[in-house]
Amino acid sequence: MEFRFNNISYTKVGTGPHLCFLHGFCESSIIWSNLIEQLSQEYTCIAIDLPGFGQSDHLKFGTISEIANAVHNILNHEKALSCTLFGHSMGGYVLAEYLHKYGHELNAAGFIHSTALEDSETKKSNRQKTIDFIKVNGTDEFFKLFVPSLVAPEHLASLKNQLTALVYETKTESILDGLKAMMHRPSRIESFEAFTKPILFLKGERDQHYTNTETYLQASKCQIAQISEIEHVGHLSMYEDADHCYREIKRFLVFVQSF
Repeated sequence: MEFRFNNISYTKVGTGPHLCFLHGFCESSIIWSNLIEQLSQEYTCIAIDLPGFGQSDHLKFGTISEIANAVHNILNHEKALSCTLFGHSMGGYVLAEYLHKYGHELNAAGFIHSTALEDSETKKSNRQKTIDFIKVNGTDEFFKLFVPSLVAPEHLASLKNQLTALVYETKTESILDGLKAMMHRPSRIESFEAFTKPILFLKGERDQHYTNTETYLQASKCQIAQISEIEHVGHLSMYEDADHCYREIKRFLVFVQSF
């Protein structure tokens, strides 16, 4: 079922312990649909369209800190503060900020193709170049470069139309706001040391966005961590290998329940 709180759109289905899902840049909560269809047999699944994206596209995407506060408000409204919170890519940046602010309330956390580290200077420079490129060339030209970076090369042909339809829904203003917010976010890796609950790092073997070194560094700071690497996928395992993605997340949740 679809709901709104403070004009932010989200869905809630299923029964059982609460899970919450945050999508990535130029995406919407629809990326979680197949996963939620399976998990909702055992869990109450909340999937949020972050401000500026999906059904919340009429709202402005603010700072990562502001978005984390908005997520907290929704979970408080749903009496789901003790949920397991998952974030894909940019959604993981929101999760990292959420851990910094509200980690003591969470049951567990899952970084799905994401990181709690800040952008390197090179990434910051590239984000600014992307902003400048979009202002001159528009979003259509940006999407032509962006979509191929989301998946492993062997999956691009079969997923290109689906991914293009997804990202083309994103407004230019939200793209620019999102790039600025990601560029200026701080590292929140220090939050891992204080978090006593399990943390999942799910990564794609061929993900162009994050290195193994980044992932292992973050896991080393955690008190309890699971690293799941899925072979032959890039940045979107929920599309590229949905079954394997589900199995790894379910394996993590089984452990969380026994913790």
